[in-house]
Amino acid sequence: MIYMDNAATSYPKPDVVKNAAREALDNVGNPGRGIHQLALWSSMKIAEARSYIADLFNIKDPLRVAFTMNATHSLNIAINMCKGHVITTGMEHNSVLRPLYRRGGYTVVTPDSEGNISAERIINEINSRTGAVVMTHASNVTGQIYDIRTVGRFCRKRNIFFVVDCAQSAGIVPIDVQDMCIDCLCFTGHKALWGMQGTGGIYVAPNVNCVPYMVGGSGTQSSILKAPDSMPECFEAGTVNTHGIATLSAGVQYVLKQDVSRIYEAERSLRSYFVKRLSEIEKVKVYGPEYAQYTGVISINVEGYEPSEIGVLMEENSICCRTGYHCAPLSHKAIGTVGHGTVRYSLSHLNTKEEIDFVCTLLLKIQNRRN
Repeated sequence: MIYMDNAATSYPKPDVVKNAAREALDNVGNPGRGIHQLALWSSMKIAEARSYIADLFNIKDPLRVAFTMNATHSLNIAINMCKGHVITTGMEHNSVLRPLYRRGGYTVVTPDSEGNISAERIINEINSRTGAVVMTHASNVTGQIYDIRTVGRFCRKRNIFFVVDCAQSAGIVPIDVQDMCIDCLCFTGHKALWGMQGTGGIYVAPNVNCVPYMVGGSGTQSSILKAPDSMPECFEAGTVNTHGIATLSAGVQYVLKQDVSRIYEAERSLRSYFVKRLSEIEKVKVYGPEYAQYTGVISINVEGYEPSEIGVLMEENSICCRTGYHCAPLSHKAIGTVGHGTVRYSLSHLNTKEEIDFVCTLLLKIQNRRN
């Protein structure tokens, strides 16, 4: 099997992640709800995970990290804290677009026909009514990486709440919440952080007043009815997914050991090679500007075929990819793929040039069938 669907969920998981899952099954109790051995093991494992995540994102205080179900959960929390008019982009996932649509009071910065949005265009939309900017770090459709540092620094100077969706970049692209002036960082655990599905988190900067999104048992301040409004308890109502967090901790340790910069360079190199090979095949269109920086995501279409047809042919040859809209409808409106979407290959640093050659050879055969 050739796996090229890492933008959906990473595979295969490293051995350290698999081992962490087995260890958790043997040791997990209820964290923060007791002083017996299993409860304490769980509390320590969660504290460990916060510490590694803080190291990864240059977060000064690990207690500013709360665990969630996924990036969608985190983004709903973040958008619930937005005040005033919100600026977002047309390259967002529905995990941003749908909460904003439900909330109302937002402006979408439209990408160009290649899916590009400059920091300057986002900044130019900011006005006296703007209370927040919510944007993706990297597109899950084209893979393009956006300039969050410039936007973040502008927002910080004007006391504008800056929320970043890094579901597609965490563990691939170096992220520094201090340098990039990020007020709220939303991440998932099951993609390039290599943890299990059902894991994610949110970082909230010290300058932000937290607003609990869901309330219930917290393991602390149990004698009062008012829910805690301090990090991380305010966003961790109920029992957290300790088993999943244990795998996330192992996954982040794996990323730190591999080094994010080296992971990024490996993905960049593989993607460049893939694009070069695709350029040699007639009637294959690759989406996204040539000059941009990218993760390992590549979206294409083959003239004469629906993306779903290509997906079936890939599956018949044991190649895992994704077809359709990828939960990002405005992205497809921008790049001109409304009605059918794209075929998306999403690489990790574990893919090889030999796998890319196999896929491109198959695409050439597919194209030649209708020439």
